Amino acid sequence: MSHTQVQHARGNSAQNIAYTGPAGEVTVNTDDWSLRVHDGATPGGWPLRPIGANYSYEQPSSGATLVAGAHLAAYIIDAAGPLSALTIVLPSAPNDGDEFLVVATQPIALLTVDPAAGQSVIGAAGLGQNGALRWQYHAENAAWYRTGGTNVAAAAFAQAAALAAFSPL
Repeated sequence: MSHTQVQHARGNSAQNIAYTGPAGEVTVNTDDWSLRVHDGATPGGWPLRPIGANYSYEQPSSGATLVAGAHLAAYIIDAAGPLSALTIVLPSAPNDGDEFLVVATQPIALLTVDPAAGQSVIGAAGLGQNGALRWQYHAENAAWYRTGGTNVAAAAFAQAAALAAFSPL
């Protein structure tokens, strides 16, 4: 079979974030194999995110701690009943602009959302039955900002259903 090989500029997360490519250039992050599209002005360009992203379905018991993997985008929390307490540690190696979603089918009386080492979390967490919370990461100050949440989360459950139905190639 005859073909032409195309190789894009590539580097680790730090190299990608520091690089300002010409408009339309695509680079590859070799830490997580994500793609970034450059506009000629924005350091790091704009990350492309897959629809459905990476999520984890969990059925924790009260008092559990869930530590999000480096590139996890969401937790679907489907506990057997109400939780008195749950701790979630956000991802340790996010890219600028990454979002993290937590969806719960049962109320969580005391939800603690902790940052990974070297990060901070801005915005209180509280989650009722059928609720959802969302944070967005800002790399410049290594902070996760709460950007949304609701205790009537029909839209979040629709998104969670879409995540559950997503099957990566």
